[in-house]
Order: sequence, then structure tokens, then C-alpha cells
Amino acid sequence: MGNLWTEEQKQVIWLRNRNILVSAAAGSGKTAVLVERILQKITDREHPVDIDRLLIVTFTRAAAAEMRERIGLEIQKKLLEDPDNENLQRQETLLFHAQITTIDSFCQSVLRTYFHLIDLDPAFSIVDEGEAKLLRRDTAEELLEEKYQEGDTDFLQFVECFANGKNDENLIEMIWQVYEFSRSHPWPEEWLEECKKNYDIDTLEDLISSEWMKMICEQVDQTLNDLEMLRKEALKVANSPYGPWMYADALEQDGEILKQLSKGNDYAEYARRFLNIRKFAVLSRKKDEEVSDEKREQVKLLRDQIKKGIASLQEQYFYQSPQEMLEELKAGKVSAQMLLMLASEFGMRFTEKKRERNLLDFSDLEHLALQILVKKENGNVMPGEAALSFSKQFEEIMIDEYQDSNLVQEILMQKELILTSISRCSMGQNNLFMVGDVKQSIYRFRLACPELFMEKYDTYTTEDSENQKIELHKNFRSRKEVLFDVNFIFRKIMHRNLGNIEYDDNAALYAGIEFPKLVTNVETDDLTAAKSPLSGSEILLFDADSVTETNAREAEARMIGGQIKAIVGRELVYDKESRHYRKAEYRDIVILLRSLSGWSEEFLAVLSDMGIPAYTGTRSGYFSALEVRTVLSFLRVLDNPRQDIPFTAVLTSPIGTFATEELAKIRTENPEVSYYEACRAYENAGSDGILREKLQKFFKVLEHFRSCVPYMPMHELLWKIYEETGYFDYVCAMPAGSQRKANLEMLAEKAAAYESTSYRGLFNFVRYIENLQKYEVDFGEASTIGEEENTVRIMSIHKSKGLEFPIVFVAGLGKAFNRQDARSTIAIHQNYGVGCDVVDPLLRTKATTILKKAIQQILLTESLGEELRVLYVAVTRAKEKLYLSGSLKKMEDTLSKWSGGAGKKQLPYLEIKNAASMLEWILRSVLYEEGIQSEIPIRKYSVDDLYREKLDEENYGDTILQQFRDHLFEKEEGYAAFLAWMTQESAKIYPYEGRLEIQGKCSVSEIKRQSQIQEQKEEPENQGIVLIKEPEDTATVPKFLEAKEEKSGAVKGTAMHHVMQRLDFTAADTVRQVEEQLLELQKKKQISEEEISLLNIPAIVHFFRTDIGKRAADAARRGQLYREKQFVIGVPASDIRPQWDKEEMVLVQGIIDAWFYEGDQIVLLDYKTDRVLKGQEQKLKERYQAQLDYYAKALKQTTGHEVKEKIIYAFSLQEGIAL
Repeated sequence: MGNLWTEEQKQVIWLRNRNILVSAAAGSGKTAVLVERILQKITDREHPVDIDRLLIVTFTRAAAAEMRERIGLEIQKKLLEDPDNENLQRQETLLFHAQITTIDSFCQSVLRTYFHLIDLDPAFSIVDEGEAKLLRRDTAEELLEEKYQEGDTDFLQFVECFANGKNDENLIEMIWQVYEFSRSHPWPEEWLEECKKNYDIDTLEDLISSEWMKMICEQVDQTLNDLEMLRKEALKVANSPYGPWMYADALEQDGEILKQLSKGNDYAEYARRFLNIRKFAVLSRKKDEEVSDEKREQVKLLRDQIKKGIASLQEQYFYQSPQEMLEELKAGKVSAQMLLMLASEFGMRFTEKKRERNLLDFSDLEHLALQILVKKENGNVMPGEAALSFSKQFEEIMIDEYQDSNLVQEILMQKELILTSISRCSMGQNNLFMVGDVKQSIYRFRLACPELFMEKYDTYTTEDSENQKIELHKNFRSRKEVLFDVNFIFRKIMHRNLGNIEYDDNAALYAGIEFPKLVTNVETDDLTAAKSPLSGSEILLFDADSVTETNAREAEARMIGGQIKAIVGRELVYDKESRHYRKAEYRDIVILLRSLSGWSEEFLAVLSDMGIPAYTGTRSGYFSALEVRTVLSFLRVLDNPRQDIPFTAVLTSPIGTFATEELAKIRTENPEVSYYEACRAYENAGSDGILREKLQKFFKVLEHFRSCVPYMPMHELLWKIYEETGYFDYVCAMPAGSQRKANLEMLAEKAAAYESTSYRGLFNFVRYIENLQKYEVDFGEASTIGEEENTVRIMSIHKSKGLEFPIVFVAGLGKAFNRQDARSTIAIHQNYGVGCDVVDPLLRTKATTILKKAIQQILLTESLGEELRVLYVAVTRAKEKLYLSGSLKKMEDTLSKWSGGAGKKQLPYLEIKNAASMLEWILRSVLYEEGIQSEIPIRKYSVDDLYREKLDEENYGDTILQQFRDHLFEKEEGYAAFLAWMTQESAKIYPYEGRLEIQGKCSVSEIKRQSQIQEQKEEPENQGIVLIKEPEDTATVPKFLEAKEEKSGAVKGTAMHHVMQRLDFTAADTVRQVEEQLLELQKKKQISEEEISLLNIPAIVHFFRTDIGKRAADAARRGQLYREKQFVIGVPASDIRPQWDKEEMVLVQGIIDAWFYEGDQIVLLDYKTDRVLKGQEQKLKERYQAQLDYYAKALKQTTGHEVKEKIIYAFSLQEGIAL
């Protein structure tokens, strides 16, 4: 984009002294503009502002780090132009202390500065997620236990109504749900009290005048208006040429019914009208051969929608009289208010438990910061002393991703209808700068409130004013063909009532860049047969008629895989870095999914089967991995062996080694007792002596480990189990052993993290893990493919926000919307409170109150609005080509049913609201009449289309084998001749005996050692250099297995490599900084105290002061430093040893210490801890030349970029040596 700012962008950069709201469309360069505004403020010649006088709030830590880095790079660029500029030098220094932060981090700084105002211990910690769940459960169970003991009648009635009979799980979930939601409000207790008032309704007048009843009337009115639009459309078709003219009379009568129902003054009037609604007329049965069958069916379909719409309103809101609804609400009052009271009391107790442990969660950070910054007087919110102090400190408050703010953050940062807190609005100085895009507000599940953005969007003006909004429409990411398709779809489906904004000319995307035309040259002619670069959009549909849901997912993955194979290496994409077209690579492609759960693993498996490398950053399945389940079962048995399922799981595992027949034999002799008791009985008196002895050994092992439980930390206990049972080695030898090994190591890491919580012991650790499983906190199995490699990436739409890709597949669009929020036991809304069912414990009947029904409808509408915005985020990630894929049942019938929307300016609200999936939205938008034509090309696939090639491949081998058999046995003597030939062949001498010593795979370290051994044979005196064995490419040995002896140079070298792998290069140029980092790493259990004792810290600091250290640190700030890069490459065998056959291929594996980009070339860095004398640098070069050559070759193969420098950093010489 350079400095060619648009007029709107210039306004964003230069406008001052006002509150500014920037509505920045996808790809509009908002981050670049925000950085430029900051730069202009800090470099202003007349009124420069120090960078630490700006408060810049972003949504994530990654975004904050990126913002800080981009500002730093821009300052450095300006310093290169004007190196003596003292202001720029000052800003570069202040940047590290600037408040470029998330709201959580800002709140932490508020608390640590003003802790004394609220009597808070400043040494507080952020509670671990697993610990928080344990703490919440303990608090809830204690609360309920006390209430049971008190025996309060209202509480017991609440339990009778909502407990499921077996346990209190349902009650605990309800309490948690209300408590969590209340925390999104600035003053949770006040919100809970307001919710109680919704049930303090005694008369019909109170009911009808309530805010939520008015909302129901608005929804009814809107629905009736939409039904009238459908009726007019049906009437238009009926009166058109060849239309079913005989249906017109019935449609006119339908109009009278709708008119009779519409425009009620209040709910009571609507109720009277709906309860007295007359029947719909029967359609005429007159025959007319000239009437089109298609138009007849179209009118019938439209009329059915009208009748269903009326029936739905009756079922939702007018199923009984207002008086009966009032009685139901009164009947549910006791239970509803008891729930709200329990949530309030739970909140106080939970807070108390956290304070006892000096723990805070993220919600506490916001509420305590709010308590410090503002005070309430007579219902008015006033800024406190701390807020006034911040107001003086910050010249401007900049809020990125403003559409994802919630109410607490809103009041922390600015005014709504009240005074400001830390802004200067209360002083008459408008200094708020907010940037966001309501169309990309996709964090409703975190209680984000896009209405806050829209409130300002509606009240701020585009003209010069104190509160001004600026629209950034131009998209600098995507091709105009992609933008045209995105606009076409969203003009049809994004309404103000569904999506929070009307998708009109102001909201549409406009191309801000023109992609260069393809210039034919030798390179492109040689590389591809593509006639033109990729552009525009396509829809991929799979006909899922005869397959299950799981098979449909697999088929969709195969459909996308086929398209990927057709693209990679054939189609052209534009490379922004090289500024020319090139063949598409796997790394150019992303597959976006609404949810990874149940989809990503399926897609990974299918793409792998098709030979397509794929990567997903967040994987699931950790707790379902066999090795993890086995170890967790063993832990449960250690805690309490009288649990039959975990106990038998351990017996049949490699730890127990019992066969199922043996288990059956044990049960047969002791059928009436628990399985543990049956085993104990068989151990003493079983009929099979060998099996008795086996049980005795097993129980001896079990008792040994149980005796360790009381005194041994959890992570040490796990390693003891791994080592002494041999299970760790066993899983390493299994298929996918490296991943299984990583899973068990991760479990030990989580055990170490658990030890740092306020809980202790095996029982609580098992609960800790069970809670993580229950609430789906899945760590994800280890991935063996890196994100930077040439792979197709599979990610959730939420994770893709802010990213861009040349080719985007939005997959799984046929998946039905999740409407769980609207179906839960209770319905909760920020404005309308808590809706519950009314239960009669005597009759055992349950009915949904009108309040709950009203809230459910609002939640449904808001949920669909969120889905619309999620879809918008997904489709706006594409730079050049967009694919929309999904599966459909009864494809042709469905397409015909959904046709016609492409010719409309906008789809009716009801049509959008009643859609079952994103795919339905898209297809209704792009299909013209009768489903024959589509605005966006559609490709249809069947099972035969997708699996024919796979079946052909599988059948080919069977065919060849059959031909061999037919040829071999076509004569009677065929088999005898075959045996004679086999005998003759087996007597021959193997002609390739010399190749047997060639290794299939070896490490770089092995190659280097062989080279050193050979050199030592040739040159016995190696003066000046002491060879120290390099650390192997293996995991760090657990602490309890290490020998208690003086540490060798190799162990010290391993410690040095271990630390250099984890240090933050951007903050390590002083001894204090390095020591602080080491302490933090030790707290996180990433390094041990013993390792720290082996380090030469001054030598580490000196590295960061050398030229190569500074260059590496600069690369780290740019996000272009990579460490511990694993690789496997193939080389001719003769490259390893000259005597080996050059025709044979050997796989070479290794780990590169560090490498980074400078421009588009790579600098390779390798650390050496060998003790080397000054003047012997050449000797070091010679010994490691081959090793670094392999590293460079691997980087060239995997990245496609040249390695311009290979540098050894010798810690003993404290200098870098270039090869």
C-alpha cells in the first residue's frame, strides 16, 4: 500500500481532538492506518506525543506484540533516514514501556499499581483453568450441602423442580451458567437483582407493560410484515402469464387475515386477535391446462410458508391466554428467584475462596479494575482518583477490535450515557479512538456486545464533529471478482435485525488494489499450463443422499482434496514478495471450518490418504488417545482400585498384560462381587496357579506405586510409572510412537502445572483432569508437521480472523446451525434477564414460561446474526480464489426449492431466520429461478465421482495379482515348476551384498562423529581443540534418572542449547534480563534449577551483544526467527561414506539450532560449546562444515529460500565464525 493513502485513511491518520469511530471493512488496512496514526502523533513537529502517553488496547496478546513490533520497525526506518533525531531515539526507548496491551493486561497493571485502594495483595496470581474448575465445583457443592442442611422450603422446591434425581449436576450447571453470565455485567449483583424483578409481576398490566413483552410485539409485527411480503409475491406469481390464477381469491383472503392480525397496540390485543383467528381458505381445485406446474407449486410453497409462519407465532407466543401466562410466571417465581439467589451467593463464596489463595481470574481483573477506576454515587458512575490519574497520563485511548468489547470494558474505557472513566471526555477533551468492524464481531460466546459498536455507529456523524465516524470501504486484500461475489451474497442475507448492520453500499467492499496482469514469459510457460491466474469464487456440492454424516464429511474432504490436487503446481497465484506470478503451492491454501471438533481429524486423514500434506494448529483427541487413557486409568486405580472399569482397563493394558480369557476365568469363579474383589479372591484361592502368580505380581506392583502416592509429587509419580512399568518405552515402539511419547510427556507437564496450583494429591489430580475432560479443555495431540512448512492449513474460522490466504476453502457449510442456547434449561439475556421453566413437582409437569420463550427467540436471532458474521469473516480471508463447499441431501430437489433469491434485492427476513445452515443462505442468495442458473458457478459431485479414482487404484493391484495367478497355474505343472524355480533362485548369491551396510536413516550428529573419528585417525594430534560430544537429538532425560555425578561438558552443552531454544531474544541483552527469563522458565517447569546452575550467563548475554546476536534479536522482533527446526532430507549414500553406492538414497535427520530471514534470504546459526583456543577457528570450521551444509540444504528444500550465511557461534571464543 505504501504511502498512497485513500482520503478516508488520511482522515483516520490526521484528525485530532475528537472521539473517532473507524468502521474498517475486512482487508481495509486498519492496522497499517492505526500504526501510521501513532507514528504521526509521536513524530509531530509541533505537538509530539510520547508513545508511553498513548493507551493502545488490542484484543489478543499476539495482536499487541505485532502492533509493538510494527511500530518499532517504522521508528527504525525513520531513524535510518534521520539517525540524529533525538525524539525518534527517545520513542524507540519508550516503546518497550508503552501501554500497547490487551484489556486484561491493562487491568493487571491497574491492580498492581492501585492495589491498596481495594485491599488487594499485589502478589496475586492468575488462576489456572483446571484449578478454577475444581475450585468452582468445590464451592458449588459446599453451597448446596449447606442449603440441604438448612432445609429451606423454597430451596427444596427448587431442587424438586430442576434436579435430575441422580445428583446435583444439573443444579450446579445452572448456577454456574447464571454466575458466568452475570460477570459480563459491570455490576453483577445489581444485574442479578434486576433479573429477580422480572418475576415480581402481579397483574396483567404489569405483564403487558414489561420490556420483554414489548419486544415480543416487535417480533410479531416484523414476522407479519414478512408474511405479507410472501403473500404479495405469491399473488404476483398467480396473476402472471401461465400462473395459477384460480389461487388468487384464497391469497386475497389470506391478506385479510394478515391485516386482521397486524398492528396490535400491545400484547393483549395481539393475543385476542390470534386466539380468534379464522381458518385459511382452501385453494381452488379448478383445472387449467395452460397453467404452469412450476408456478402452481411455487405458489403452494409460498402459501405453506405463510401458514407455517402464523402457526409458529401461535405456538411461540399465543398458545394460551395472557392470564394463564401470568399464572405460570407466578408459579415459576420461587424457583427462578432461588436460582438467582444461589448464583449470587455462589459468586461471593467463589470470590472468597480465590482471595484465600490470592488468585484472580480474568473476570476478576476487569471488575476489580472497575472498582478502582470508578465509583457509584446515587446511581451515577463517576471517575475515581485512579481514573483521573490515568486520564492525565494518556493523551489518547486507542481501542482496536472495538466490536468485540463487552459492557465491563465499555465502562472501563469510555462513556455510554454516563461520565467517562479514564478518558478525558469528562474534562471536555474527546480523546477516544475506536476501530473495528461490526460485521466481524464473532466472539458472542465470550459475551462480546456488538450493539456497543452500533450504538456509536448510529450516533456518530460523518461530518466534522466531536463524535465522528469514518468508513474504510476499500479492500486491499482480495481480487475484485472475489469481492463481487461476497457483496452479492451479503446484500441478500445480512440485515440490520440479523447481523447488526444493513449490508448496503456503505457496508459493501470495494477493491482497493488491481492485481497485475499475467505477462507471459519463459518461467511461467515452463512451469504451468494455466492460461490465467486463479480468481473469483466457486461452490462445491456433494450429494449426500446415500451416506451417513461421517461419510459425508469424508466425502467433502475428498472433494476438496481433488480440487487441491488440480490447483497445486498447475494454477497461478500472485506472489506479493517477488511481485510476479508463480505456481500455487500447498502453503497457499487454507481450509476453514466453523468448528474443528469432529471435522479436522477427518480432513487430515483424508488429505493424508490423498498424498496432500496438511496441518491443523489446534487438534483434539488428547484424552481419547490410547496411551493417555491407559495412564489415567492407572492413576484412578492407584487412587481407588475398587473402580471396575479403570481397573479392568489397566489389567488388559501392557501394564497388566492380562488376556480377556484370563479375565473371564477370574469372573467365572467370583461372579457376585466387584471385579477388584474377584481378583483378590482369585489371587488367594484361584484354580489356575499361573494366573494366581500373575495376579500376585500385579498387586505387588500396584501396592508399590500406591505407597508412593502420599509423598511423591504428581509429575515425579508419572515418570516413575512410565519408567518402572516400561510403558513409556512400549508406546515409543508403537506405530506413531513419537506422537504417543509426546502425549505422555505432555501429561507429565500438566501434572507439574497442577502441582503449582493450590490443590495437592492424586485424588485432586484425577478430578483436575476429569474436569478438563468434562468441559472439553482438550490439549490436542502433538503434531509432527510444522505450520511454516509447505502444507495445507486447516483451521477454525475464528483462528483465521486477521489472516489472509491466496486460496480459501470454506468447508462444512452444510452443517446445521447450533441452536443449543435456545434449547437449554434456562435462557439468559443481558437485557431481559433469566427465563426458566415452570415445574409442578406434584404432577411432574413442565411448561415453558412466556419470558423464557421470548428470551429464546432473541438468543436464536442473535445466534444467527453471529453465524452471519462468522461466514463474513471466512469469505473475506480469500485473496484470489474462494471455494464454498458443503453436502446436501436430495440435491436437485433442494436446489429447486431454494431457487429464486438471486433475482431479489434482499431475501425475506423469515427466509434467512428459518434457514438451517450457512449453505442454505448461500444457495438461496445465488440461485435464480428453478435452480437452473447460479450467480456463482456450482460443481456437483456424487459418491461415484469422488471414489472412482480411489477404487480404480485399489482394484489395480488385485487385477495384476489375478493375472499372475492365472498365468502361473494355467497348466497342471505350473505349481511344480514354480517351486523348482524358487529352489533355484534361493541358492543364488545375493548380488548386492555390499549395500547391506548402508543405513536407511542417520542423524547429522552421527555423520559428524564419523568425520571426526576419521580425522582423528589421520591426524592424531589435535592441538588447541577439545572435542566435546554434541547433544543427541533426543528428549531431555527426566531429573530422577540423571546420575548424581559431576556434569560433563556434554551435559553443560545440552543445558546451554536447552536455554537458547527458549529465551526471548528481544529481552536478553543484560544479565538481569536473562536471569529474570530463567526464573520464569523455571516457574513454568521448562528448565530445572540444576540446568541453570550449569549455565555461563555472562557468555549468553555477550552473545546478544555481538553482531550475530543483534541480528537474531532483530529477526525475533520481526517474527522471523525460528529455532529447533527438525528436518529429514534424502541424500546419495556416497555423500555419507565414499565407499557406499551413490545410487542408494539415505535419509538424513537433524535439528537446526536457529535460523532467521534477512530479506528473502536465510541466515543459519549453530551454537557450539566446544572448548576452543584462540587461533584454532579454522579447525572448528572444518569439523562442522559438513553438518552446516546439510542444515543449509534442508532449509533450501523446505523453505525454497537461499541460505546466504552459515555461522557457528562458539561460546568459548564469544564470537561468531562464518563458514
